[in-house]
Amino acid sequence: MGVIRSWVIADAGATRETARWFGRALLGCAFAILAVRQALFVNAHAVNILYWDQWDFYQPLFQGQGWWATFARQHGPHREGLGLIVTRLLADLSGWNSRWEAFAVLAIMASAAGLGVLLAEHCGMRGRLLLLAGVPLLFFNAHEYEIYVGAVNLSYAAVPLALLMAYCLSWFVRGTAGRMAAISVLSFLLIFTGFGLFVGLLTPLLLVTEAVQSWRSGERRHCAMALAALACSAAAWAAFAHGYTFQPAVAGFRFPYERPFQYLVFAARMLGHFFGTPLQSVQELITGSAVALALVAIAAWNGWRCLSAGVARSPRSAVLFCLAAFALLFCLNCAVGRVFTSAIAPYSSRYVALMVPAGMALLLQLGGLVRARYAWLALLYTLLLVPSTAFLRDYEASGANWYSDGRRAWKEEYLRTRDEAGAARAAHFPIYPAPLGERLKFLEDRNLNLFHDSPHP
Repeated sequence: MGVIRSWVIADAGATRETARWFGRALLGCAFAILAVRQALFVNAHAVNILYWDQWDFYQPLFQGQGWWATFARQHGPHREGLGLIVTRLLADLSGWNSRWEAFAVLAIMASAAGLGVLLAEHCGMRGRLLLLAGVPLLFFNAHEYEIYVGAVNLSYAAVPLALLMAYCLSWFVRGTAGRMAAISVLSFLLIFTGFGLFVGLLTPLLLVTEAVQSWRSGERRHCAMALAALACSAAAWAAFAHGYTFQPAVAGFRFPYERPFQYLVFAARMLGHFFGTPLQSVQELITGSAVALALVAIAAWNGWRCLSAGVARSPRSAVLFCLAAFALLFCLNCAVGRVFTSAIAPYSSRYVALMVPAGMALLLQLGGLVRARYAWLALLYTLLLVPSTAFLRDYEASGANWYSDGRRAWKEEYLRTRDEAGAARAAHFPIYPAPLGERLKFLEDRNLNLFHDSPHP
């Protein structure tokens, strides 16, 4: 009997190990397939020529400004921060090759996805490898194609998402001093880098809560470190505010909008678009509204958990609160800034990338139900991500081709004629809304960007 029992135990152990191996292989394959698909897409569509807002992002480089001016560069309502620093380093290495930037977006998004997997494991999904496969599906969402082939900007989505994942992981750091240091540094970088600035609104709420809780429990040293981190957050905002001017992203900005309910409709359509629902459909509104309500519930529930159980003792709740609240703030920000523009405004491809935190909040919250009667919801959500995020729709493929074909045609015609206006007419594609003049001469004199010797057009 002892021999039989040992065989049974050994067989059960082998079965579990086989299941773990299969799960790891599935996760690795999902990650590799999505990353390779995206790399092939970038290689086919990225063109070595600055486009639209990129001509403005590069102003510190055109003007020979220093590293701080590069870091603090303001474009629209946010600053460029760490993303533009990386762009400048890549430009120095590549002769301002725009294709390098597109591949850098891919590399950083892949890194952010890797950090997202680690975050999911820290939030209780370790070993649940089928659910973890949902993470790369979220980060490599096909509907975000514009961040690779439009006016590529590392500061818009890729770098803020990587920083946000690192920031969320920092809440799990053991040791109060190390955790507060990591939160302070990452909050500073996020405040200055694109729409990562929304994290700068959430961090003080959590730090004040933690400082009060530690004071009440008699942990004076802990309280002092939380207050020091809070002071660092305030200093980061003070540095951000120095020289800052409010710049709405579009002309004709007005607030409040005369039809305020449309703010909610706009946000719902954004969230529905993230999950690939048909444009301007009832299904889109229902899906987006349900996701928005779920995010409100996740933020409220986990915010309450931070208050009742303690921030330091509930890092998972702090993370879920931040992810859900960040997504809601981003959607409402876009609604306020764009609701008065056009019916297609909620469907900007670049918005999709910054709604990844919404998808992560849902995945992590559902992943916490694995041992409950509703465990099937997490698996269903992960499976539904495949058809809703993994495939380009026809109009999206056409949009990607419009960007790449137009830039190639403009570049070819301009290099042949040195006539900006003529190139735009011949290509039926404007590269920038105003004459570039001196900036094109700057690049040609230094053999940079479109003039740089390269095998790629």
